[in-house]
Amino acid sequence: MRNEPFPLQKLTLFFLCGVLFTLTASGIIARAAPSQKPQSAVTLLEVPPPRPETFSSNLPIVMIDTSGQWIRDEPKIPAQMKIIYDKSGGRNTLNSQHIDFEGKIGIELRGKTSLKFPKHQYGIEIQDNEGKDKDASLLQLPAESDWVLNGPYSDKTLMRNYLAYAFSHRIGRYASRTKFVEMFLNDKGDPTLENRHYVGIYLLIEKIKRGKNRVDIKLLKPADITGGYILKIDKRDKFETYFFTDYDTRIFYVYPKPRDMSDAQKAWIQDYMNAFETALVGKDFKDPEHGYAKYIDIPAFIDYFIINELFRNIDGFRYSTYMHKERGGPLHMGPVWDFNLSMGNSSFYQGWETRGWLKDTTPVPFWWDRLLKDRNFTHKLVKRWKALRKDELATSKLLKEIDRTAEYLSEAQKRNFQRWPVLGHQLFGNPNRGYATYQQEVQHMKIWLLARLKWMDRHLQSPRLF
Repeated sequence: MRNEPFPLQKLTLFFLCGVLFTLTASGIIARAAPSQKPQSAVTLLEVPPPRPETFSSNLPIVMIDTSGQWIRDEPKIPAQMKIIYDKSGGRNTLNSQHIDFEGKIGIELRGKTSLKFPKHQYGIEIQDNEGKDKDASLLQLPAESDWVLNGPYSDKTLMRNYLAYAFSHRIGRYASRTKFVEMFLNDKGDPTLENRHYVGIYLLIEKIKRGKNRVDIKLLKPADITGGYILKIDKRDKFETYFFTDYDTRIFYVYPKPRDMSDAQKAWIQDYMNAFETALVGKDFKDPEHGYAKYIDIPAFIDYFIINELFRNIDGFRYSTYMHKERGGPLHMGPVWDFNLSMGNSSFYQGWETRGWLKDTTPVPFWWDRLLKDRNFTHKLVKRWKALRKDELATSKLLKEIDRTAEYLSEAQKRNFQRWPVLGHQLFGNPNRGYATYQQEVQHMKIWLLARLKWMDRHLQSPRLF
């Protein structure tokens, strides 16, 4: 199926200065900006997809059976998972012999805001017969035990996370590898798979964790204190442990888990973050030897800034903000994470706008404002942006990947939106009701991105613009 462009005379162009501009056959019409609150909840009628015995997809198929157990937000419950994937490119069917994986898993709900969505997000752990975690390669991705099944819901293009992670990889920064799948979940104890078990398009994602093929930092042993560490800035979570810096930045431990860290290790990483922030606010913060530069990897910070600002990720910098530190090395930003509310898909913090710096619209750590006051940092930022725009982030490559992905999902998206008929409805985070078709949603995102690129190009011409 070819991805036909949506006629411009019917397209919303973008929001600018609180006004929504729409192209019509007779010119441009301006309307008020979208409400900051979603409309009243709508009842979503579930229309079943084709019967399981006739189900066929160009995407891999994931089937999960919990033997009637209800999946909860920790702890994981035992389940069985089977993945069908014809590596030769053939069709995938439920009774296919092209079995990519079959075995035991632990599964739990994941997310915070998304826990309220009817289409849930899941964390899974591959397990052996004794229930212990074991590594396995899924869909030709590097073997590991921990994975995420992300179900795009409020993102009606279904691809915002995929695009952000893919282009982070393209500019040379690790982000979780992903694979689109269609998924069936039998959590009712039914003896056979039924059409009501179909739950739509999901994105199989590598969970952020330490490892040779994930965040590649050294194992932190009891005798080590300088790394490696993985930290994050995020919403408060009852299952996670955090500390506050002297400048009131809340930072969560990701790796190692707090229970596996000694008091000396906790004290050391806290002192390191305090020293970084102290240097950053100090009068000599620009000094390459005595300022902030000795604590961070500047190119990693620049690339993280570029990906989050380009896609205007509303949660960027303040939530789901990961960082890591190798033993004996500086602090790196990343991997990037959680871009559902990006690329114009947000009613919060002017997320629909194509102009303006994201870091100025959301309550983010002071780090970014301070870094951008250093001409050395902004000079490197401008230089990096211009280089990426000629290659990895060229407009043609961004649009080509969107079109390629839309074409790849063109068949499965119909079944997904039969199961979850959200097109044309305003969900949590959406700036408006959106469009009646998938193709229109994708086209609108492309137009938004073109306007965003134009603004970024204009404001990254010179370090003096900051």
